Amino acid sequence: MIGDMDLRRFGATDLRVSEIGLGCARIGGVFQRDPSAFLDLLSAACDGGINFFDTADMYSQGESEVLLGRAFRGRRDQVIVATKAGYRLPAQRRLAGRLKPMLRPIVRALGLRRESLPAAMRGEPLQDFSPAYLRKAVEGSLRRLQTDRIDLFQLHSPDAEVVRRGEWLGALEDLRRAGKIRYYGISCDTADAALAALEHPGACSVQIAVNLLERATAQRVLPQARAAHVAVIARESLANGLLAREVSRESLEKVCRSPQETELRARQLAAARKLAEESACSLPQIALHFVEGLDGVSVTLVGARTRAQLEELLRLRRSGRVPPDALRALP
Repeated sequence: MIGDMDLRRFGATDLRVSEIGLGCARIGGVFQRDPSAFLDLLSAACDGGINFFDTADMYSQGESEVLLGRAFRGRRDQVIVATKAGYRLPAQRRLAGRLKPMLRPIVRALGLRRESLPAAMRGEPLQDFSPAYLRKAVEGSLRRLQTDRIDLFQLHSPDAEVVRRGEWLGALEDLRRAGKIRYYGISCDTADAALAALEHPGACSVQIAVNLLERATAQRVLPQARAAHVAVIARESLANGLLAREVSRESLEKVCRSPQETELRARQLAAARKLAEESACSLPQIALHFVEGLDGVSVTLVGARTRAQLEELLRLRRSGRVPPDALRALP
């Protein structure tokens, strides 16, 4: 146990990970505030018992990794750093990454937001899982993280066929033998990709979306991952904010792909809110308890942009419990 956070075995590895991990997609970025506040957030997470930090080379054009490297420079052995690669950023994003110190005050002064930028300025990343690219990506991550090894290196959202072909496997095994990565796994967008990952004995983990509103992937993947002794990293535990705050019908329609899905999500949210009221819990509490309680989940990722947000999430998970049967009965 670290602080009041229990540790769990991470699949068949020798890693022991905190029940809650910090997802670092929002750490850094030209649209965010002073980077020193992110260093405070990362330090508070570690002090609060979190030892698992999940980032990627593309998050904030690499700044997420840079800030993790700065935050844990003196306590590297206390944390488990997981990063990902497989996306090539377009030229405009790479340029923005290099110009961040100059761009950040301009963005604040003009009140610009990411969604207000034209798509052509944002650019769309391309995927590349070739051995040469993955080797180069690992070297870049090691440099930004200021470390000599990556505890968990993950392919970033490959499709099932890319996973199944395994052309990336030799490069990751070479990097593991060289000591540059300790373990490797796959961050998956679909159940098919996660199930394909289980076909490769060297892959120690899969990362999938798991929450009260979307349970189909977990139902397909968790039993097989347990049988294969593969760790499962659960992301989107609060359903990208739908389980963290009051959501309007209009907001639901924006994120749902059809009227039928909107109706289903509305029913699910109404049932979850009712259960929260009956259990004297908040909606985020029961959402976190649901994911943490699933057999086979090794670590549940939460996202936070501020120290206050993180402390509130940690406070919520420590208080109130909902009977597992009641959670499983939700639509």
